[in-house]
Amino acid sequence: MVENGTGGVSRREFIKLAGVGGGGLIVGAIAGSQMFPKKEGTTGIPEKWDEEADVVVVGAGGGGLAAAIEAADAGASVMVLEVMESPLFSNTAICGGVVMGANTSFQKKAGIKDSAEEFEKYLAAVGGGFEDPDLRRVWAQKSGETVEWLAALGVNFPVENLYISGNERDYADVTPPVARGHITDAHSGRPIAEVLYKTAQKKNVKFLFKTRGKRLITNSENEVLGVEADQEGKKIFVKAKKGVVLATAGFSRNKELIKNFMPKLLTGGSFGSMHQQGDGIVMGMAIGAKIVNMWIPQAATIGVPTTPEMTPCMVIPIWGKPCIFVSTDGKRHFSEDLYYEFLYEKIAEQPGGFVWAIWDQDVTDLGGEVIAVPAFSDGCVKEIEKGWVKKADTIRELARQINVDPNALEQTVNTYNKYAREGKDQEFGKKVGLGPVQRAPFYAAKTVPATCDTAGGLKINTEGKVLNMDDKVIPRLYATGSTTGGWRGKIYPGSGTAVSFTVTFGRICGKNAAAEKPWA
Repeated sequence: MVENGTGGVSRREFIKLAGVGGGGLIVGAIAGSQMFPKKEGTTGIPEKWDEEADVVVVGAGGGGLAAAIEAADAGASVMVLEVMESPLFSNTAICGGVVMGANTSFQKKAGIKDSAEEFEKYLAAVGGGFEDPDLRRVWAQKSGETVEWLAALGVNFPVENLYISGNERDYADVTPPVARGHITDAHSGRPIAEVLYKTAQKKNVKFLFKTRGKRLITNSENEVLGVEADQEGKKIFVKAKKGVVLATAGFSRNKELIKNFMPKLLTGGSFGSMHQQGDGIVMGMAIGAKIVNMWIPQAATIGVPTTPEMTPCMVIPIWGKPCIFVSTDGKRHFSEDLYYEFLYEKIAEQPGGFVWAIWDQDVTDLGGEVIAVPAFSDGCVKEIEKGWVKKADTIRELARQINVDPNALEQTVNTYNKYAREGKDQEFGKKVGLGPVQRAPFYAAKTVPATCDTAGGLKINTEGKVLNMDDKVIPRLYATGSTTGGWRGKIYPGSGTAVSFTVTFGRICGKNAAAEKPWA
């Protein structure tokens, strides 16, 4: 019996097997599934192609747009297929606007000493051996260049916005913790997406929106020739004379894949882009691509389940503001200032796989963006109307609204507030955000494990080329971002990780795909 894709083994054992066996264990568990059909000979080369370009990019997020720009700069004709109606709904566009980078001009202006070597030390420390060391090395070396490239295109990263966006302080014995989180002036990824899209348009990149990549078309040598796509219900064939770049994000919204590879997320959800079905991963596997690290989320964090499609990230503790987490018994069970990767795990262990976040009017007055990302409305007015956030004038009334024993919750809040006034959390040692929850009215929101996307997928090399089960290159196939695996390891490096990696390797993919000799 296979349970949640792990074959009945423990999570720790499964992780060890996944790490040792690369994609072999995973592929073996699902090779017979209809989701991943076996390739037999060619994959239906059409008699007539509907569209063609030198380089075809599937996905118009940060990685796909970066690939398109670089391919165009190299003289290639480029076509981008995007399932949504705009590039402004991608993970890059709706993220918090942070890009990790080492040894940048912005750091130097701020008086911060950093280097790619020190950044790689940090990545290796949090990776725990589950990341690909070659990808890690190249990413670290080029991360600063990625920030500079985005800035040169027109993205504004104010020096004063630089901050330590990850868990660097806990690894001070490995490398000095320094600020590598470059955040846009809008505190949003939208300016990044807008700048990349406008730049691509200026370079005559052609876009086909509402067009979903469905299948890679190959010849008898498994050389990728193009893409079969669905354009608003119509099947079209797009020839890629030089190569295809897959940049379709991960699978955080694909329930079948989540059940098989990330069961702790079943009680939670995604706050990433609305179409994260693992399209590129499935397309690659269908022609024999290897997959790695399918159990790793892009950023294991916490969220508020609002709709089946959206679980906005709960950021009150992440921003270091006062709140408490209580389980169904009305009691705290861990410190709220844990790194959010660890909060994900702790919350998953609670009855029902959730906790209630409790905060007061002082936090609400700071604005919706301090409560959740994407931001809640001011005063949480819309969220209260929808029932996603509860509001009450007293803690006891709030307890009744969330079906928690009023005596227990009142005692928990009173005890916590006493610790906050004394400046020492006697129960769990909380330090960051140790402020009282005391000013009425009070608020509560169910909080669950969440992620912006997944971080396991196709195995690639340092040139962005997709590898098969024998670690051999699949000709003319490239991939970047969360469509790939191996770029992050056991612990999330921090905010700005995914955008930094996907843009870095998107650029690499675009350059290399454009350099291929055309097959036709």
